Amino acid sequence: MAPIDAFNIVQLSEKDIEQACLLSSQAGWNQTEQDWELFFRHGIVFGVFAAPEQLAASAAIIPYGDDIAWISMVLTKAEWRGRGFGTGLLKHCLQWIEARNRTAFLDATPAGEPIYRALGFVPSLKITRWQGSGKGSLSETLAQPTSHNVINQANHAFGADRSFVLENFNKRYPVVTSANTSTTCFVRDGRLAWQIGPVIGRDESEALKCIEALTEQLSGAVFIDLLDDCVNIAQRLEQLGFTKQRPFLRMQKGSHQSQQTQYQTLAIAGPEFG
Repeated sequence: MAPIDAFNIVQLSEKDIEQACLLSSQAGWNQTEQDWELFFRHGIVFGVFAAPEQLAASAAIIPYGDDIAWISMVLTKAEWRGRGFGTGLLKHCLQWIEARNRTAFLDATPAGEPIYRALGFVPSLKITRWQGSGKGSLSETLAQPTSHNVINQANHAFGADRSFVLENFNKRYPVVTSANTSTTCFVRDGRLAWQIGPVIGRDESEALKCIEALTEQLSGAVFIDLLDDCVNIAQRLEQLGFTKQRPFLRMQKGSHQSQQTQYQTLAIAGPEFG
């Protein structure tokens, strides 16, 4: 594991997953080992070691399609913060992405937003994480459309191919649901809560049927990262006992423009996956 640059940034391997999980757990994030495996197997993970066997910080890139790269898992252990590890890793990720002529995307927390703006990122979407509880009793049968069609629909709405992520979600919890042919939802397990998303649809009313059906089935805490424009869904979530947990701001650095489609993303897959 040789140093890559002057910041002593190294590329991590799957043998480092356990320490990577400790970073996200300490930060109070929702990722599981299976989530981290997606970054190691389909992307690239960089890190800084404070000692030969102590991972102090991380940052991950996951390429989507031909011209997008998602940055996430920018984490530093509490005892090693303030030393520039996170910013150094972020700049290293940008160098990797720009060398491959891709547009960098990320979903920023309020604390991270000023750093990303200073590096040339510009905002595009406002997102809010809602947290609630599932009722834990299936009240209706959830339709399960052909995964290939569902994944293609979700890719078109997102603007890039990330089939490997959605296929992973579907294998982990195979109830890709559909209120009708216009709406689909994905859901996956997390360390702290179930994560509903992405939710893809043509209108909010049909998407609500999917979301409500899932809350009837899931037991325990539930997260959904909803676009702020979806005011009807937000109002219904409040009625279901959900509360706002935190905002995210989607930001990009580069010229990629998503194509307009009849479907739209109403809730994202999570800030780590977009």
